[in-house]
Order: sequence, then C-alpha cells, then structure tokens
Amino acid sequence: MPTRLFPISYDFFKALVAIVLIILLWWLWPGTEPPTLNAAVDPSGAVTLDGKAQSGKTVQIAITDASGKVSRHSVTADDSGRWLTAVELEPGTYTAVASIGSSSSDAIRFTVPKPAQLAPLSIDPVPSPTSSPLTLSGRAEPGHPLLFFVDGRPVPTDPPITAGPDGRWSLRLEAPPGGHTIYVAYADAPERVSDPLTIEVRPPAPVVEETVKTAPAAPEEPAETEAEAEAETEIETEAPTPEPSPGQAYVVQEGDWLSKLAEEYLGDAARYPEIREATNARAAKDDSFATIEDDHLIYPGEKIWIPAP
Repeated sequence: MPTRLFPISYDFFKALVAIVLIILLWWLWPGTEPPTLNAAVDPSGAVTLDGKAQSGKTVQIAITDASGKVSRHSVTADDSGRWLTAVELEPGTYTAVASIGSSSSDAIRFTVPKPAQLAPLSIDPVPSPTSSPLTLSGRAEPGHPLLFFVDGRPVPTDPPITAGPDGRWSLRLEAPPGGHTIYVAYADAPERVSDPLTIEVRPPAPVVEETVKTAPAAPEEPAETEAEAEAETEIETEAPTPEPSPGQAYVVQEGDWLSKLAEEYLGDAARYPEIREATNARAAKDDSFATIEDDHLIYPGEKIWIPAP
C-alpha cells in the first residue's frame, strides 16, 4: 500500500485551500468608502447638509436631537461624487451621521439657533427721485447695532448706527445717480431685515459758468487722406456686444439660500454653484449684482443672477 504524503485526503485539502482563498479575497476586497458629512447652519436656522460619496450611491442620514429622537433622510450622490440636501429643524443641538450600508461618516454636532426676539426693522419712505446725499431714518430695537446695505453691498458706518431709546435711527448716505435698493439688518441677527426701500437718485445739477470765454479759432488741419480716413473708420468700429447669458435677475428674500433657489429654479439643489458663478460673472460687469464669496452666505436684498435651467 503506497504511503500518503499528506495525512488528509486530497479532496479535503483542495476544499481547505479554497476556503482560505475566499477568506483572503474577502479581507482584501475593497469595501464601500464611507461618505463624508458637513453641516452649514444659516443665521435664519436653515440647515444644509452636504458631502462626498461614491457616484450613484444613496446616502442615508440620521439626525438625532437632544432627546434622542432620530429623523432619517436620504440623498443620492451625483456623477461628480457630491451630495447635498436641506432639512428643516427646530432650534436645538443635533448630532448627524451619514452612511452607505455599513460604512459611516464621523458624527458631527451642530446647533440651530433660536430666532432673536427683536423689534421689526423699518425704513421711512423717501421722496423719489431725490438728490444725494440723502438722510434715511426708521425704527429698530433700541441699543442694537445696525447694518445697512445698498444694492446688496454693506455700507460702512463708524461708529455703528443704533436706534435710540425711542427706537428711532437715522443715517446720512451718499449714493450715486440711478436706481437703488436699500435695506437695514441687525448686526447681531443678520437674518432679521427690513422691507427694501427703492429710490431713484438724480444726477447733480450741471455747473453754469457766468463768463463764457471765446477760444481762438484753431488753424485748419490738412485734409485727411483716403487711407487715414479708412484707418480711423476701422479703429472706431466697435466689436459687437456679446449676447447676455440666458436667465433672470433675482433679489434675495428672507429665508433664501442658494441650494433652495437651485432646487426651485434649476430643479436640482446640487446646482447651486451655477447660481454663484453666474452672479459673480454679472457682478464683474454690473456693480448692481452681489459678489458671492461664500456659498452659505447670501443676504436679503442682494441682487443675484439665476441661469436658465
């Protein structure tokens, strides 16, 4: 009887090798990469959650409040691996975790602030058209510093303007000729803003000189040659003005944020960078548009550009 080289049967040995290979493959096989999670809380209390995940994967988000109550949300990562969703939460402290299957992000903690208990802001009507400088006045909570915006841009005030004990404030303001939109907000609660005031500022009256001096007659210049006339015509010919990009102007209202506007006008909250890019492109040519430096910070009264869907 021949002697066996192994104390076990050959079939058992093959099965054992197969099991070991399966365990190694399972151990080395790359699993699902956990998603990332960020939270941005607007001063008005609106919460935007975003992060990165594998393209096409559905991200499950669990939000736990201080009492232990859990609310769940889901969103799908786009082709670039980005995901974003807006949620409405009551004031309080929350913990959130994003997961795909058994892979989870690190837990993050954020707080939704309570609305400030402040008196409503107002700006008194101003005759329009008017001349610059103009004096603005209105009502606010006494003692709270105020922020002023003209066409969405802050107006520096030093020292800060506050309402007096009677709740009245006033500001002397220089404004260039043209149409302007003005509003006021609380510095310690920028989500609380007044209704916008729209005014028209007249250009300054021309200065009329009392004495008119007659300039000496200029000597006759030699007639232009035909070549010189053609060269001047080419220089004076202006390039055609490019057609503006399609879309619409929009004045930011209280409670707006970019992802919300992208969802409403573009049909996808994740397209909010398109609004930022279009607005900044407009602002480079037209100073009535706001310049957006932070996707999470836009203010009521700012003029932005929403591209066509």
